[in-house]
Amino acid sequence: MSITINTDEKLALKKLQKQVQERWLYVRITSILMLSEGFSVFQISNILGIDDNSVYRYQKAYNELDLTVFLSRDYQGYFGKLDSVQLGKLCAELNSKLYTSTQEVCLYVQKTFGVKYSCQGMCHLLERLGFSYKKTKSVPCKADKSKQEAFLEQLAVLLAEEDTVVYYTDGVHPTHNTRSLNGWILKGEEREIPTVSGRDRVNINGAVNARKPCEVFIEEGKTIDAQNTKALYEQLIQANPTAKKIYVIADNARYNRNKVLQEWLENTKIVQVFLPPYSPNLNLIERLWKFTRKKIIDPIFYRTKEEFRTAILSFFKNIDQFEQELETLMTLNFRTIHSQFN
Repeated sequence: MSITINTDEKLALKKLQKQVQERWLYVRITSILMLSEGFSVFQISNILGIDDNSVYRYQKAYNELDLTVFLSRDYQGYFGKLDSVQLGKLCAELNSKLYTSTQEVCLYVQKTFGVKYSCQGMCHLLERLGFSYKKTKSVPCKADKSKQEAFLEQLAVLLAEEDTVVYYTDGVHPTHNTRSLNGWILKGEEREIPTVSGRDRVNINGAVNARKPCEVFIEEGKTIDAQNTKALYEQLIQANPTAKKIYVIADNARYNRNKVLQEWLENTKIVQVFLPPYSPNLNLIERLWKFTRKKIIDPIFYRTKEEFRTAILSFFKNIDQFEQELETLMTLNFRTIHSQFN
């Protein structure tokens, strides 16, 4: 498969190719230029990271359309059995209502437009329209974006103070059991992972340095309460003898506001800073808990609770081995959320 371009048009396309910033336009132009140079469809699709059908569509459109139209967003390629108006309605439907299976979308299209798609064909169409099959994201129903933004402004002030240190704290209760995960498994095969019937938990109260993600303190206990929290705070004081203040960012759990704990804090250099209600997205240590689960809890089978507990404690004791990953994960970049159900 090849294409013929006159010299002037080829020079114009090459000039435009060097100037464009939009990837979609660069790919479109480069596909035509490569075809004119005798590259195969297979070579072009591999080099540009697109599918073979896209190359064929570009070739057909270039031959049939005015160059200005071909290079504009008005030309969107071939989307199959639906026209542009129908595609717009389909996109609006998918953006307003959650469809949990491709079959449901096929039924909607057949009922609404009288057009029948196979599930595989619909998958290809949805991908070309920019949709992907992924999990929904849970957000607290009472999240308040304005309060979260105000907290982030306060955080910036705290981080700028000299001779102070900031920690994020939270409790976690990992359960002694494995969980099924997604992974690359040979088609037709099953990857089995053993489980246990127990529901035993390990209770850990933790703190992570906002600036040093491998500086983690944990306090294990039968439960997480004010006394356990006090023991964790004592670790922070001992580790920071020269700090003028130790800011501890905490959620609004009852034990964090315990009267006895508050009285003890009055005579220390620890200052509690409470997160806005319903704002786990602003607690940096939540990322550490998820990272822990991903690394040593979900994918590994521990026959006894003691093996499970030992693995968790060992993970935090040797957390420096994950320094590179944690420095990428534990940045002070937060996304505020606002619930539409507020």
